[in-house]
Parts: sequence; structure tokens; C-alpha cells
Amino acid sequence: MAGGLRRALGFLTVCPLRASDAWTPEAMGSSMVYYPLVGLGIGLALWLLWLMLSALFPPLLTSALLLGALVLITGGLHLDGLADTLDGLSGGYSREEVLRILKDPHVGTMAVAGVCLVLLTKFACLAVLSAEARLPALVLMATLSRYSMVQLAYFSPYARPGGGLGEPFVRGIRQAHFLLALALAVAIALLGDGGRGGLVAGGVVGATWGYQRYFRRRLQGITGDVLGAVNELNEALVLILMVMMDGG
Repeated sequence: MAGGLRRALGFLTVCPLRASDAWTPEAMGSSMVYYPLVGLGIGLALWLLWLMLSALFPPLLTSALLLGALVLITGGLHLDGLADTLDGLSGGYSREEVLRILKDPHVGTMAVAGVCLVLLTKFACLAVLSAEARLPALVLMATLSRYSMVQLAYFSPYARPGGGLGEPFVRGIRQAHFLLALALAVAIALLGDGGRGGLVAGGVVGATWGYQRYFRRRLQGITGDVLGAVNELNEALVLILMVMMDGG
């Protein structure tokens, strides 16, 4: 358990992996069980940071600084995946073209616009959430988005014939890993916000299923960049749903 949790923490945050940690499909696939727990830790850390920042700064600046902290915690890994995915989907007409663009280190207009739009959406949602909804929103955002990568990896083949960063996760994840991650995510959602948390969890599961179908048609599978992109999109989705249900 400790090894799997450490690998999940090392991949999802800037905490370094040990040099001796195995990068095998079995090791990386099994580590995905702990993605919801890492997400829970990130959400709680963001909430504590919000409490400290809000004592010093107005809500708009606090929201901006919180998003900056989230990028620092994750090393911008998922935002990079979102940017690459948007570039590939907007610039490639065939599956082969999209996959080629995904490996291109250059950033195009659609990538910049898409990343800015997602960040602005998160910023706006954080700025208008009531004080009572802020803790569950941050916990659900970080937990359910990271769970969604587990669902996507389990139900999707790997798209790139030559392999890549995301291949060990897709090849190594098993049914037991997915079911445990699902149980953890649902439990955190229900304990964190009751029925509202369950509704948000259902929305993320449904949205991720839609992404699965789309990328299976477009790319015949997923890549590591797609996993990161879906994480970012589901973070924004969770915050949007929380704002819609926030009575404060």
C-alpha cells in the first residue's frame, strides 16, 4: 500500500519518486487505486491554503493564488496534457496527424485559448462559491477529477502504437484497481457532501464515459496527454456543478 500510494503521489504531484521505484505496468496500474486519496489530500491542502490566504487578500485574488498553488502542486502536468490534446484535436484531421501533433513540443493558438478558458472557468467558480461550499468543492474537484483518470485508463486502449508515458497505466490497470478507486471516490464524495457529492460524482462518471467514447472514435484510444486533459476538464466540471447547486 505504501509503495502504491507513494507512486501515485509522485506522479500526480511534484513530490519526487524514488530512483528505485519501478515504472512497470503492474506497478503504475496498481498505483491508480490511490488516485482518489491523493486527490483528497490535494483538496484539503487547497482548503487550508484558502483559509490562510483569505485572511490576507480579497476573494478574487485568493482564487487566483489558489489556482497558482494547484499548478505548482501538480507541476502543471495535467495542463500540459490539456494543451497538447487541444492542439492535436484542432490541428489534425486523421488519427495519425493528431497523434503526431500530440508529441510536438510547440504550443498553438487553440492550446493557449483552451487552457486560459479552463483556468478562467475555475477561477470564476472559486470566486463565487459560498464559504460553506468551498471545502466540499475543493475536495470533490481534486478527488473526482483524479478518479476520472482511473476510469478512462481502465476502459480505454492505448492509442499510440509505439508506446508513451501513459502506456504503463493503461496496460497495468486491472478491474480490482478500478473498482477500489471507484469505491474510494464515491465514499469521499458522499462523506464530503452527502447527496450533492453523489450527484457531482455521477456527473463526473457520465462525462468521463462521454470522453471515453469520443477518444475511442477519434484516436482508437487514449494517451497520457488525454488523461491529463480529462483531469483538467473534470476539475472545471465539478466546480461548475458545485456553483449550480450552491445555495449560498
